[in-house]
Amino acid sequence: VLLQYEKEIINSIYVSLTGTSDPYVKFKLGGKEVFRSKTIHKNLNPVWEEKACIVIDNPREPLYIKVFDYDFGLQDDFIGSAFLDLTSLELNRQTDVTLSLKDSHYPDHDLGSIVLSVLLAPREEQREAVIFQTQSLRLSDLHRKSQLWRGIVSITLIEGRELKAMDANGLSDPYVKFRLGHQKYKSKIMPKTLNPQWREQFDFHLYEERGGIIDITVWDKDAGKKDDFIGR
Repeated sequence: VLLQYEKEIINSIYVSLTGTSDPYVKFKLGGKEVFRSKTIHKNLNPVWEEKACIVIDNPREPLYIKVFDYDFGLQDDFIGSAFLDLTSLELNRQTDVTLSLKDSHYPDHDLGSIVLSVLLAPREEQREAVIFQTQSLRLSDLHRKSQLWRGIVSITLIEGRELKAMDANGLSDPYVKFRLGHQKYKSKIMPKTLNPQWREQFDFHLYEERGGIIDITVWDKDAGKKDDFIGR
């Protein structure tokens, strides 16, 4: 069974003290986490572009969806949850599904919703799987052919210390690039500092057919010319 979604949208969800949230989504089957989205920072209407594949034993078991607000250094805040009944889907027909988020502690609160574009279809290998998929032109053909992953690498980029000065003012404008297989992440640019404070969190998926080496490079942003390489 294939389950496909093109995007998730959360509207009017939990509002933190800053007036916004850093939401991410967990998907569970049978009490086991099978997929976790990346974190979208400071956004009440996030859109994710991710793709993953999991194997399921029983399509009659509902898919449990939980939304959290990421809090650096603290316990993440629960925003709301929803269930998707796979048996309610028509085979070989893509369907838009809107799931309202609920919290048993606040049954009357409007916590927003998740919108999924779902396609349910039999799989040739006579196995049953759920695939969450978004339209992403950046996904390579190799990525599309190999979607089974065995773990999630959750990375928090905290800070840099005593980086090399690359500019005439004795400072740099550093940013960091991460790469694991086809997956890439680029941090924000911190202007005019050798001790940047990023405080950014993101996730990579660890695939069976690829190694576990994460390539980390640090760069100095230069406007109008090629960025300077600081180190790997």
